[in-house]
Amino acid sequence: MGIVSRIERRFAFGSTGATDDKWYHPGGFFYGGGGGVKTKSGSHVSELNAMQLSVVWCCIKILAEDSASLPLHLYRRLPNGGKEKATDHPLYMLMHDQPNQEMTSMQFRETFAAHLLSWGNGYAEKEYGKGWIGRTQVIALWPIGPHRVTPFRDERRQLFYRITMPAGRQNVILPRRQILHAPGLSYDGIIGYSPIAAARESIGLGMSLEEYGELYFGNGTHPGGIVEHPNKLGPDGHKNLRESLAETYSGLGKAHRLMLLEDGMKFQKIGIPNDEAQFLESRKFQNVDIGSRIYRLPPQMYGEYDKASTYASAEQFSIDYVTRTLRSWLVRLEQAYNMALLTEDERKEYYFEHNLEGLLRGDSAARADFYQKLFGIGGITPNIIAELENWNPIGPEGDKRFVPLNMIPLEEAGRPQETTPKDNKNRSLYRSRLQSAYLRVVTEAVGRVTRKEAQRVNYLLKNNGNVDEFYRELPEYIRKQTISAFSSYIEAITGMESELNGAEYDEFKAEIDRFAEVFSRSFAGNYIKTSTELLQPDTEWTERDAASIAVSATKDLETAYIEHLETLTGRG
Repeated sequence: MGIVSRIERRFAFGSTGATDDKWYHPGGFFYGGGGGVKTKSGSHVSELNAMQLSVVWCCIKILAEDSASLPLHLYRRLPNGGKEKATDHPLYMLMHDQPNQEMTSMQFRETFAAHLLSWGNGYAEKEYGKGWIGRTQVIALWPIGPHRVTPFRDERRQLFYRITMPAGRQNVILPRRQILHAPGLSYDGIIGYSPIAAARESIGLGMSLEEYGELYFGNGTHPGGIVEHPNKLGPDGHKNLRESLAETYSGLGKAHRLMLLEDGMKFQKIGIPNDEAQFLESRKFQNVDIGSRIYRLPPQMYGEYDKASTYASAEQFSIDYVTRTLRSWLVRLEQAYNMALLTEDERKEYYFEHNLEGLLRGDSAARADFYQKLFGIGGITPNIIAELENWNPIGPEGDKRFVPLNMIPLEEAGRPQETTPKDNKNRSLYRSRLQSAYLRVVTEAVGRVTRKEAQRVNYLLKNNGNVDEFYRELPEYIRKQTISAFSSYIEAITGMESELNGAEYDEFKAEIDRFAEVFSRSFAGNYIKTSTELLQPDTEWTERDAASIAVSATKDLETAYIEHLETLTGRG
C-alpha cells in the first residue's frame, strides 16, 4: 500500500479535507453554510457542495459513470498498423479489473474521473513492487483527493506533489514518478482549472434560485385563494369562518367540493404572479447554462427536454455526446495512463484505449449491413463479429476470412473471363487465382506469428528475460494461428471438401492438424541455429518475412496432401 494510503487508513478524516481553513467553514462540504467561496448571489460554492445542485451532480455522475463503465484495454501495436490486446502484460489486469486491493476498476476510474470533472485534476498514488519477469513495476493505484494535492517545482525545476495531511500530521511530498496525474483544461499544462471554480457564479445563482424556491414553498405567505366578506367581522366571527372553511374545504379529498358562501361573501382564486412565474424559466436557464455550457452535455441527458429531443433524433444525440463531449475526457485519461504507467520503451509498443463500439454502434439493421460489407471483402471474420456483438465465438472455423472470386484486376476489365474451369487450361487459371486469394489469408496468419516473435524476443533481450521459455511456448500459439488458414487454403484450391464422406473429411482435418504441428515446431526450432549470433542483449531480432514463409508452407501443403486427396476421391 502507498505512503499516503497507509496514513489515511490510520486517520479516518485524512481523506476528507485539508488543513486549510477554507475547507472547514460552518456547514462543511455537503451542507452549504459557509463552505466554499461566497458568490455575488449570496451562495457559498465549493467543488463538493456544488454537487448539491442537481444539475451539477447529474453532469458529473453521467460523465464519470460513462467513462468508468467503458471497457479499458491495453493494446500492443502491430507493425502493419493493427493492434491486439496485451492481456499478458500486468498493467492490463491492473486497469481492466482491479487497480488496488480495495477497489474495482469501475470504482477507481469513476472516482478518478469525478475528481477530474469537479476539481479539474485527478490524482492517484502509484505503488511499486516486484512484478513481471522480476522487474519493479506499478502494482496498485490509490486515489488522492485533489483538494489535498499541491504540485510544485523544486530549485532544480523538478516536479513534486505536496499531499496535505490532517492536523498534527506531517505533510507528504511525492515525486512525479509516484503520481498518476490527469489535468483538465490548464493554463500551464500542469494544474487544471476547476470547472466548479471557473463557473462559480453560474452555479451560485442556480443554488440561490433553488434556495428561493425552498423558502417560497416552505416559509412564504402564498394563499391559494381569498374569501371576501362585505362586513367587518369580530374576533369570534373571523375565527369561526376560518375554522369552518378549513374543516370543509381544506385537505386532500376536499379540494373539489362545491363551496357555499353566505352573507354576500366572495371567493377570489390567487395564482402565481407573473414576476414569480419567471422563477421556473430562470431555473431552466441555469440548468442549461451549467449542463450544456460548462459540461457540454445535451439537455435531454440531464432532464431538460424540448421539441428537438424526439425519439428519431435520440441516436444522433447519443453519437454527438460521445464524439463531442465524452471523447475528449477519455483522451485525457488515456494519455495520462500512457505517460504515467508505461515506460518510454513500452510506449513504443503499448497504449491504453477505451472501447467505444458499444456507444457508437447503430441499430441492428445498420450493424448487420456494416458487418456484411466488411465480411464480403475479407476484412472481418465471424468470430470478430461475435466479439463485437458480445456473443460466444463459434470455434476455430469462425476465424476464417472469405474473399469474392468474381473480382479481376482493373487492367483485365472488359476481357472475356472464364467463370467455370471447363478444361485444363482454364482450370489451371482458376486454381491460380484461388491460390493468390487464399495465400493472403495464410500470410496474414503467419504475419501474426512473426510480429509476436520479433516483439517478444526484443523485449526479453532488453529486460534479460528467458527467450528459451518463450520459444517452448510458441509452437502452440503458432498452431492455433495457422491451422484454420491452412485448412481454408487446401479446401479452397482442391474444392473437394463437399465430396468427402465423414471419415475421409475427419482424416483430412487430422492431416492438416499434423501439418500445422510440424510447421509450428519447425518455425520455433529455427531460432536455435542462429541464437549464438543474434540473441545477444545489444542486438535486435529482425522480423521474419511472413510472405515467403507462407509461400513455402503452402507449397509443402500441396506436395504433401493434394495428390493424396485426389486419389482418395477418385479424381486423379
